[in-house]
Amino acid sequence: MKLLARPASPFVRKVRVMVHEIGLGEQIEEIMLASPEEMVSEMPKYNPLGKIPALILDDATVIYESKVICEYLDSLHDGEKFFPAEFDVRWKTLLLQGLADGIGEAVIIAVMNKFNRPEKFVYEPAISFQLEKVERGLLEVNGQVSDFDKLGRIGPLSVACTIGYIDFRFPNLSWRDQNQELAKWYSAFCELPSMKATEFIPKK
Repeated sequence: MKLLARPASPFVRKVRVMVHEIGLGEQIEEIMLASPEEMVSEMPKYNPLGKIPALILDDATVIYESKVICEYLDSLHDGEKFFPAEFDVRWKTLLLQGLADGIGEAVIIAVMNKFNRPEKFVYEPAISFQLEKVERGLLEVNGQVSDFDKLGRIGPLSVACTIGYIDFRFPNLSWRDQNQELAKWYSAFCELPSMKATEFIPKK
């Protein structure tokens, strides 16, 4: 299998961490697209939305959207499942994953508004609008930290990868001040070998 990816993406990282956790690293070749321009030119060949990540199976079938890729990968191993089958636990897990992914999407939109256009076209209220979503979302997640152990692993994993992206793109957001339980949990989660192996460290 081949994983089409960009190293900083929180959605790519979610897939990569899961691959490490379930021991499929040797079965998946990571293909890191070299630039945003290459992503624009190449990804529509595999995903009509032109988004990463995409997983190319050995029979050339392409699976895209990190949620779908992760659930597919969850079917390939016999260990503890990331997506629980029990209904009550499953929908709570999927809701947490959806919230985490929504926070990540808001960060990406803010980044596109702030860094991907000429300064004279930067509209700060649009950026603030997205970052307010991030702040509300993190506050909601903070209130759920004590229940993380009762959920499927994909929920907390999605949260961790999104926070990593927040710290990369908006290091001065100071989200830890209002979300101390989440900050404590995230610090411990980052000690996992899979998180360390997939951490994006930009070149200086």
